[in-house]
Order: sequence, then structure tokens, then C-alpha cells
Amino acid sequence: MRKILTIDFIERLLFTAIVAGIFIGGFAVVRYVDIVRRLSTNEAAQIHASGGEVTVETKGQAQGLMAADIERRQLLADQSSMMMVGGVGLALIGLGWLAGDILRGRRRKASAAQSGSVSVPT
Repeated sequence: MRKILTIDFIERLLFTAIVAGIFIGGFAVVRYVDIVRRLSTNEAAQIHASGGEVTVETKGQAQGLMAADIERRQLLADQSSMMMVGGVGLALIGLGWLAGDILRGRRRKASAAQSGSVSVPT
């Protein structure tokens, strides 16, 4: 019976996990920076950051501030989501790298056992 999960296939799979982690992490960073930029131009976020109070004179102004606050809250939720997505990307990179190192170590031990010599990693 033919082995489905060969060492080469597993190494390719781990490399794919690392590359996917890089892309996911990069996407999260780009999206996070965009959210921070959008928050810096949001009127409700500026008022919230300064801690000031606003006196509303017209109904249109109140509706505009309410819409800006709704957008601010959505941006803050998206910002924390991108932090989690970036963490997933970093976890994929780390796990792929660690598992790859473990496989390479096992391969070295197996080849050293077959040849009868001891190899010292440098």
C-alpha cells in the first residue's frame, strides 16, 4: 500500500501553511493600518479621543454625529478583528516553522542512524 502522507508532502504542506500565514498576516496589517487611518479622520473618534462634549444645534448635525459614531464603533470592532486575524497568521507561521524543524531533525536522525555516523548541526 502506498503512503499518502510522505515526508515530502508534509514539508510542502508546512511550507504552504507558512506562506498562507504570511499572506494572512500581511492582509491583517494592511487592513489594520487602513482602519487606523479611517479612525483618525472620523469626527466621532476625534471627539471621543479629546474627551470633549458637543452641543448639537440642529437635527442634521445630530444625525451626522450619530452616523459617525456608528462608523467609529464598527471600525473599532474591525480593528480588534484584524488583530485576531494577524494572530492567526503569526500562529500559522510559527507552527509551520516549528513542525518543519521537527521533521528536519527527525530526517537527520534517521539518516545518521542509517549511515552509522553522528552529525552535529551547525
